[in-house]
Amino acid sequence: MMRFTNKLSYGFTLFLLLSACGVSQNEPPKDDPLERTMNVAKQGVYYNRLKQAEINYKKSYQYALTRDDRDDIKNAGYNLAVVQLDMNQLQQAYDTIRKVHNDLYIRNDDNSPELDLVEAAILYRLHRENDALRLLQNAEKTNQDDIQERAYFFMGLIAKDQNNLSLLVENSQKLDQIFKNNKKAYKEESWKADQGELHAWLAYKNGKYDEAITTAQYVEVNRRQQIEYRAMVRALVIQAMANRAKGNAKQAANLLLRAGKSSALLKDYSDAKSYLSQVMNLHSDELTYNLASQELVSIVQIELKEKNK
Repeated sequence: MMRFTNKLSYGFTLFLLLSACGVSQNEPPKDDPLERTMNVAKQGVYYNRLKQAEINYKKSYQYALTRDDRDDIKNAGYNLAVVQLDMNQLQQAYDTIRKVHNDLYIRNDDNSPELDLVEAAILYRLHRENDALRLLQNAEKTNQDDIQERAYFFMGLIAKDQNNLSLLVENSQKLDQIFKNNKKAYKEESWKADQGELHAWLAYKNGKYDEAITTAQYVEVNRRQQIEYRAMVRALVIQAMANRAKGNAKQAANLLLRAGKSSALLKDYSDAKSYLSQVMNLHSDELTYNLASQELVSIVQIELKEKNK
């Protein structure tokens, strides 16, 4: 049996890392090497030493396979994929999830909403939105509110990207319903930010630009405090788009420049270049234009270095 824990999680995914429940007298004894590597990995996540976490989750996964324990396999494999996703290692994260699915399949366990959820996040980042939607629609059928909340949020983001206003409204309302039915939701800062982000996008799509800006500002602060920087970037972008729609080119350019710088440091180079190009197209002022241009040049140089490694 596994449960979610409220440990820190970095980046777009916002996933909660999994940890094993307490062992009863009827369960096998603890595996010391497995427990040790899992604990070291969790410490690596806590201190944002993600490479250390990845190495130890890989070791944990091998111990789990040796132990031939389905829950431990799912636990270690899920956490490994989450860390790889946060490190922007999209293909490695996808390969990990497929391996976990295969290892569970041969152990007669082919239904895992939490694995569907993290795979959907990977596919979303790989721009395979329709595949991600299919997995999210399966994940939302679970009775685990943690997974339902994330599924509704991600489906809302995909609806926003596809300009599907009715689907965005539907999933925003489902998320609102969780808050009506679940008192715990009001204690989950990430959940409140998820709800706020979908509300901000809806306000923007409906031309309520001041409301979109105000709501996105709250989300920006929340995401920064939760160390959810990719989500924070999206909050900056909402504000920029709403300001641009209002004719505030200078404020929009500054927000996009901030979003571009953070994205570059997160190694989301494609997003960073998009935001910085928009800054330059706005021609708000000479300094902002030059800063965006310099940042673009730096990103291109970094990409060339990484390509030639």
